[in-house]
Amino acid sequence: MKSEWRVTSNTINGKKMYAVYRLRDINAVDHSGNREFAGGYVNNRDTAAIVAAELNKQEEKSEQ
Repeated sequence: MKSEWRVTSNTINGKKMYAVYRLRDINAVDHSGNREFAGGYVNNRDTAAIVAAELNKQEEKSEQ
């Protein structure tokens, strides 16, 4: 079972960047091989949070 979409951060070339991801298997350890990303890194956390919220909303609708 996959997790909800979340925001992660990473410092790249001295600048904090953000990406949207979810765990492929919520029962497994969180590591790079267990993460699925939606797009690439962005400069703004709020932008990434909006994308994560929209993806979660879409997932919720598709489960109904």
